[in-house]
Amino acid sequence: MSHRFDSCPECGAVLTKGRSLPDHRRFFGLVTKAFEQWPEHSDFRPRDVEHLRAYLLVKAGHTDIAHIPAPPECENPAIMVLFKLAVEATGQALERKAGYVDYRVSSGGVEVITPRSIDFRTVGQKQFSPIREAVEALIEDVIGVKAEQLLRARAA
Repeated sequence: MSHRFDSCPECGAVLTKGRSLPDHRRFFGLVTKAFEQWPEHSDFRPRDVEHLRAYLLVKAGHTDIAHIPAPPECENPAIMVLFKLAVEATGQALERKAGYVDYRVSSGGVEVITPRSIDFRTVGQKQFSPIREAVEALIEDVIGVKAEQLLRARAA
């Protein structure tokens, strides 16, 4: 895929540069290498590369959040915990589709947090760069190795 440029329909001036394919490939290469090196002592244990990618996007804050309101009887904190567990139990199909789902109790309900897409149509290079940087920082923090080192090890 070549670079895509959005241009003005009137004058043809380039308005935004599309995503960098090499940067996109580097991102997925890094996530793959991170999966191979993911420490067993980590609180999160990825099942596969896709599960890790989705987890990292959520932790980096590139998310969609749906709020499920709690019924009125959930004002009791113990019942709210049970409500959260019920929401989590019904989220298995969503996790299969989204790759990873996180749940957070919020005022009046539970937030269901899923990774947002990073495909070329929805995320341009300008928006992708901070996402990539946040994911790299998370990987470096968990694994304890700089992203460039992981990528070099991949080529070796």
